[in-house]
Amino acid sequence: MSRMTLSCVFALAGLLGACVDLSEDLEGEPCTVEDDCWHTQDCARTQQEELYGLPGVCAPEDTQCVHGRQLGCSCTPGDINSDCTIIALPPALYQFYPRMVCDPAFFQCVVAPQDGGSP
Repeated sequence: MSRMTLSCVFALAGLLGACVDLSEDLEGEPCTVEDDCWHTQDCARTQQEELYGLPGVCAPEDTQCVHGRQLGCSCTPGDINSDCTIIALPPALYQFYPRMVCDPAFFQCVVAPQDGGSP
């Protein structure tokens, strides 16, 4: 195989590699800006997360926040999947994220009181 042909093969392989869809790999990964996510995703980061210096998560386009799993996002009290007890970030980052509860008056994830009382 000639050097020119071999170069073309490597160039073509590089171009094909650039077309790989990484949206599934990046879904739910931490982000602080849109460029941290795939081009078909948004960095869903709430104002409260920004205020506390916390990351958001890569989510499908037009996702403002992950319901019941991000600080400042809407929630459903009593629903284990959206009552703010599960964090949208990967488990390895839970230690950096504050413990949350679903405020039943505002239906929003808030930082849990340190004394364990109601928000």
